[in-house]
Amino acid sequence: MLVLAWGRVVSVDALVDAVWGVRPPATARTQVAICIGALRKAFRAAHVDEPVILTTHPGYQLLTDSCSFDARDFAAMAASAADSARQGRLEEAVGLHRKALDLWTGPALSGVAGQIVEDEATRLEAERLSTYEALFDAELSLGRHHEVLPELSALADDHPLHEKLRHSLMLAQYRSGRRAEAAEGFRSWRRRFVDEIGMEPSASIHQLHNAILQDASEIYLSDGAMSRPDRRTIPAELPADVPELIGRGEELAALDALLDDMAGQPPKRTGVVAGTAGVGKTSLVVHWASRAWESGVFPDGLLYADLSQYEWSHEPTTAHVLLDRFLRVLGVAAESVPQRLDECVSFYRSTLAERRVLVVLDNARTLAHVQPFMPGSGDSRLLVTTDGRQDPLAVGRGAVRVDLDALALPQAAELVTRLVGERRALGDPTAVRELCRLCGGLPLALRAAAGRLIAKPHWSVRNIVYRLTEEHRRLEELSAGGVELRAGFERGYRGLSTAAARMCRMLSLLDAPHFTAYAGAALLAVDPAEAEDAMEQLFDMHLVRVAGESHEGTLRYAFHELVRLCAREKVLVEETEEERLAALARFSSAQLAFS
Repeated sequence: MLVLAWGRVVSVDALVDAVWGVRPPATARTQVAICIGALRKAFRAAHVDEPVILTTHPGYQLLTDSCSFDARDFAAMAASAADSARQGRLEEAVGLHRKALDLWTGPALSGVAGQIVEDEATRLEAERLSTYEALFDAELSLGRHHEVLPELSALADDHPLHEKLRHSLMLAQYRSGRRAEAAEGFRSWRRRFVDEIGMEPSASIHQLHNAILQDASEIYLSDGAMSRPDRRTIPAELPADVPELIGRGEELAALDALLDDMAGQPPKRTGVVAGTAGVGKTSLVVHWASRAWESGVFPDGLLYADLSQYEWSHEPTTAHVLLDRFLRVLGVAAESVPQRLDECVSFYRSTLAERRVLVVLDNARTLAHVQPFMPGSGDSRLLVTTDGRQDPLAVGRGAVRVDLDALALPQAAELVTRLVGERRALGDPTAVRELCRLCGGLPLALRAAAGRLIAKPHWSVRNIVYRLTEEHRRLEELSAGGVELRAGFERGYRGLSTAAARMCRMLSLLDAPHFTAYAGAALLAVDPAEAEDAMEQLFDMHLVRVAGESHEGTLRYAFHELVRLCAREKVLVEETEEERLAALARFSSAQLAFS
């Protein structure tokens, strides 16, 4: 945890949570101190004289001046390799990619348990595979299909559902004279892909398969090897569609305004879908986009990116990396992508102006991040999901705006019924209604709960309701759905100011359905106007909703129930017991004075 934080202070509570989760032993804080002492002793035994771990409130900090971190070195080398490839220096790019990959000596963080560490290991493994993809692209562009074939084949076997590795393997096999092996390998791989994923592979790999069957000259290099196809590729990058989309007819119709100018109406080139974590923003846009794709509205492709997977602390660099990927997916040679961001944006818009492409950007933290991806003229469209309520004019005049709310009880119950079957749902409609209430009508939470029921055919709906009733277990019981809700909450939470983040944490201490700015002011010991500003930030990020007005005319706010539970986890980690008790004491005193 200290290494992953890399120079930042890690609180004792965060260390306890990482090791033991929501059920730490009574001696957890003592055990952390013992472990820190053992680490310091190990460094001294290794003759490291200078301090390595510093005790800093509210926890510990790794002093990084005399340390190196292989994951950071790997990321820096991989980024340098990508820059070299963009500038056409493929030999240099190959060397840097190899040097970066040589830092790996096995699975990242192997043998270390805990959700936080396992999530980081998953991210690092994805970065490793991405570096291998770029390496093989460069090697194949240099005509080294024979040389990379053994390594590429082994890696593709280790990751049998990885589409890009299979694409590169087929190309290397074909260029090495193994046409039948490439074609038959694709057929068996496709069957497994469809069986396990439940959807067809992308149009790009189907096109390569057809080119191999036809022995197409377009995949030959001019020197007798083979080259990148000259024809435009047609990407189809959307995640799998959700078949059970309930109660979103009006929202789907609103998004249809993006197609109006194709029928002679004034153009609306950008759509924004906003809502709280788990409300179904991604499901809505993927369903709409899939429907548009099937109807042939966007014949030149669908581009998709989850912006939460990118680091936006260096926004221009990240935007350039993503634009580079989109352009290459659309068939632009890597060496043709401009190095300057402004030139890359212009080139991207010129490329889209000649085509009819839908670009979907999921989980934008701020709408400013999507500005470079807006189409200029032409028939291409941009569709964005975000937690924020920013003015749609921030991304373009006339944008289509959809604010997504939780499902009403009838629609939520219908979703549960479709997922678990009429026999179980209609057998206890009261339990179904209670399940919908406990999940707050959030489709993600309802799907997670239904998934538990499907996996446990001997459970009734009342079984899962009973397990969800205990607040401290609810997010864990929702399993994968709880994890996604936490991730969505984290995205909104990280975008808050310090005051708003603390307001979010402290409000979760109240066992009340509604609260006003006066309650927040008491909890934080601030002016009511300052408290209301903080609450409005929470409203802007869909972390609270407006629940009406009090008798005195002040606004009343309310948490979504599952968001409150996420905020409660934060306050227990980031605020000391003394700070929590003092805040509640101020609130109680204010209530008594007011009454």
